[in-house]
Amino acid sequence: MKLRKIITGLALAGLATFTLATPAVRAASVTTINVAAPNGNSPYIINKGGKPGGYYGALIQKIDKDLPQYKFKTTFTSQNAVFVGLQSGKYDLALSNFWYNKERFKNYLHTNATGLDDLRLVTRKGGKQANSLAEVAKKKLSLEPVSTDDARYSVIVNYNQQHPKNKISLKGIGDQTTGDALKQIANGKYDVAIYPYAAYKSVASTAAGKKLTTSKSIGLESSYFLLHKSAKNRKAVKAINKELTKLYKSGYLEKLTKKYLYEDTFKLPKASKTFGAENNK
Repeated sequence: MKLRKIITGLALAGLATFTLATPAVRAASVTTINVAAPNGNSPYIINKGGKPGGYYGALIQKIDKDLPQYKFKTTFTSQNAVFVGLQSGKYDLALSNFWYNKERFKNYLHTNATGLDDLRLVTRKGGKQANSLAEVAKKKLSLEPVSTDDARYSVIVNYNQQHPKNKISLKGIGDQTTGDALKQIANGKYDVAIYPYAAYKSVASTAAGKKLTTSKSIGLESSYFLLHKSAKNRKAVKAINKELTKLYKSGYLEKLTKKYLYEDTFKLPKASKTFGAENNK
């Protein structure tokens, strides 16, 4: 009888030990992905008391929910700090609408496409107008300086390389918010800026924004998440890509686009051909 009690006691103790250990085992199986997000990039990413909002905020929260093996922890900082931290490994993933850039895709890991941007030229009402980059160059319009860390900079660089006889004067700049940049178009300091339509719409109702207008669409750009090169992140990219494929096919990305980006970019001409065209580069 005593032996039976001892065995039963040991069995219960073992069960208790297993029960107590299980949460710890589960916790240990969750991999944290440190995410860096730039301040001042509405409506794509919005700092909501330290939590990510906007298009990519909603997207990363959905991915976080659907991939229980990962925990995505977001930190907001300047765009320059995003890339410094990503390069050093302080951050695993950069959260924003980063377009294809040969050097970036070489220096960092990248996911499949996460969104689709409608690129426009923003000008002052009653000021000089243009409906293409070729017109900006031909009319010698002064272009708002672009951050060298911004993919819009690469768009102009690529245009100039392809049109050596009709170049746009391009000046680099450090971090600058969309609102501050477009104020300089509104007050006439510069003639034109190049921005996604959603970025323009986010300031269109402000005093400066009411002085602005946009061209027709001059092109579409797919966006991507960038990640620091590491074994952990190579594994994470595979899981994230599988999730992004599911979200695209289910219409979730299109749903987010209509909610946050003021139009359905997936319905624009050549959208299906453009979206994710650089996935395998």
